[in-house]
Parts: sequence; structure tokens; C-alpha cells
Amino acid sequence: MANGLRLGCIKHDRIVRMGFEVFEHTADIGVRVYGGSFADLLKNAALALLSLITERESVRPVEEVVFQAEAETGEELLIKMLSEILYIHQVRKMVFSEAEIELTDGYRLKGRLKGEKIDLGRHELLLDIKAATYHNLKIERVNDRFMAEIVFDI
Repeated sequence: MANGLRLGCIKHDRIVRMGFEVFEHTADIGVRVYGGSFADLLKNAALALLSLITERESVRPVEEVVFQAEAETGEELLIKMLSEILYIHQVRKMVFSEAEIELTDGYRLKGRLKGEKIDLGRHELLLDIKAATYHNLKIERVNDRFMAEIVFDI
């Protein structure tokens, strides 16, 4: 339970398969994200955010939204990407089940989200994420994998 809400994405047996785990952080919520490459880490961070918003299994991938982000550091690129996903979710009133992230050059990416308009009859909105923050943000290499800790303002 996080802030009284059921988050199906935190079941331990799904952590490895999903590439992230959730941790509580005072009035916020955090995720620890893993990836075999920096691009995989970004994709898993996007999927973690989407999973905090709604149960991704309930979302049909019927509409694709393309976005871009550019930064000077990996940490900045991660936050810009997550902020862009939040913006798309909030402005277009959409939820997403799939994310693809392609690093194009240095700290530039092209992202694709697949989902649909929010239907409260089918989509349970889990958390109202306000922002991805730089608070305690870190990206590091652990053995042969990348790991990031991200705190979201809720």
C-alpha cells in the first residue's frame, strides 16, 4: 500500500520482469529502476511512471504519441523525459501501456507511448503524480547494469 492505494506493480515476483521496484518516500513515492543499457534504464523508468498512474494491463495500445527530449546529462535527460510523459498524460487525458525509448545522439531521445484516452470505467487511476524530481536522484552503474533512483512528487 502506498498512500492508501493498491499498486499492483510492486509485487516482488514482477520486479525483475518489469525492471523497477517502488519505494515509499515521506509524502512522495520513489522508484528504483534497472536496465542493461542506459536506453533500457530510460524505458523502464517510463514504464515505472506509467505503472504508478494506472494498471497498464487495462490500457489498450490503440493510439501512439511520439515525443523528444534533449539534455546535457543523463540525470537531466531522465527527468525531462519523465516530465514530458507526465505532460502528455495530463494534457491529452491519456494513459499508456507501452513505451519505447531510442537514444538518438548523446543525451537526446525519441520516445513512443502507446495507449488510449482515460476511461474511468476501465482505468483505475492509482496515483496523481505531480512531477519527477531531482531530490535524491541518482544514476549509477551496478555490476553490468544501470540503476537509477527517482522520487516523484504526489
